[in-house]
Amino acid sequence: MTHQAEATANLIARDPRADGGQRQISIAADAIAIDRRVAGVRMRLALPIRAFRGVSLAMVENAHGCFYRVTLDHRDPDLTVTLAEARSENEIAPEWKAWAQFFQLPRLTLGLDQKMTVLDRSLGELALGAVQPRKRGWPLKQRRSKISAFRKAGPNGRVMAVFREREIVCYE
Repeated sequence: MTHQAEATANLIARDPRADGGQRQISIAADAIAIDRRVAGVRMRLALPIRAFRGVSLAMVENAHGCFYRVTLDHRDPDLTVTLAEARSENEIAPEWKAWAQFFQLPRLTLGLDQKMTVLDRSLGELALGAVQPRKRGWPLKQRRSKISAFRKAGPNGRVMAVFREREIVCYE
């Protein structure tokens, strides 16, 4: 199944917890919808594409030999969606690249040791870089309140003092 011809695609995937052992997955360029029944209750889970880490390629070994699998990878393994499988690396590589372009997600590789490696350092037109640390861990946090920690410094690099006036009202 090629993704070029489909604006939305419907797949049937194995789901051991669902009634009948299957779930239906609807794939669009901006969202994934997962439909299944559990104990007779119909469930629908809609996920935006940005909730997924990327499109991963993994080599899988089973009793019949090795094959390659392309998945839309999510942090929760139950939400990972299998997009394509093939025996040959030459067959699966174009599918892997095409799905990553379709979803505008980075390509990932999953080794036999289950370690994920990011192959592309871009997310569409956006270049991915190292995550910047948050201000929470800075050393002067104990000396200043949370609000004043984010206040801009005054002249000469000092924090300007905040003065309050209290108005005394007498109704006599």
